[in-house]
Amino acid sequence: MKKIKTAGIIGGLGPETTAHFYLEVVFACSKICGRRPQILISNVAIPLKIEKEIITEARNEKNILPFLIRSAKQLEKGGADFIVIPCNTVHIFINEIRNSVKIPVLSIIEETSDFLRQEKIKKVGLLATTATIKNKLFNENLKQNGIKMKTPDNSGQLKMGEIIHHLVRGEKNKKDRKEFLGIINKLRVDNAVLACTDLQLFNLKHKKVRIFDTMDILAKATISEIFAP
Repeated sequence: MKKIKTAGIIGGLGPETTAHFYLEVVFACSKICGRRPQILISNVAIPLKIEKEIITEARNEKNILPFLIRSAKQLEKGGADFIVIPCNTVHIFINEIRNSVKIPVLSIIEETSDFLRQEKIKKVGLLATTATIKNKLFNENLKQNGIKMKTPDNSGQLKMGEIIHHLVRGEKNKKDRKEFLGIINKLRVDNAVLACTDLQLFNLKHKKVRIFDTMDILAKATISEIFAP
């Protein structure tokens, strides 16, 4: 039987998205090779106060770094061949995480930017936490791939933080969904990127805007890496 790689997931950011990500990878791999893949998950034990500050206020981001490095090291010690993080915002610290272990760490930012280039996308609306926007996580990668980016105005971005925080806490409601669609419509773009993996929980379909889900893109990259030589 051909050996396949063990994937390590830094999860819990938020929990429901981690569960969706895990299931997508497991079921896809099962169809490909007839058995479930070996997956390790380290659930980040982040205090909810820190989580809220990062998502809604875009401050004190460094408080999460020790938790991320601890999870990365746990996964490496547990036998993971590579690591993925189904959360865009914590990629603020992708370099620190990569430097803390000796195994590869895939980047959701790099994978998404490369995917958009392959799809010949030239302009996108970026829907993300304020921390992701403030730290310009996508700016350089999109620019290198010839892709222009548009983000919500200040009031729209403030609302994004509230919506995402609700989703992370397992709170989905029609009001948030309606307001989120309004933010997309206000961008007036043909393509939009859900640059916060929790936004996929809305299971959005838009008649005029093509939606790209970073969680789904990272899941496909993870599946490819599991079977890569």
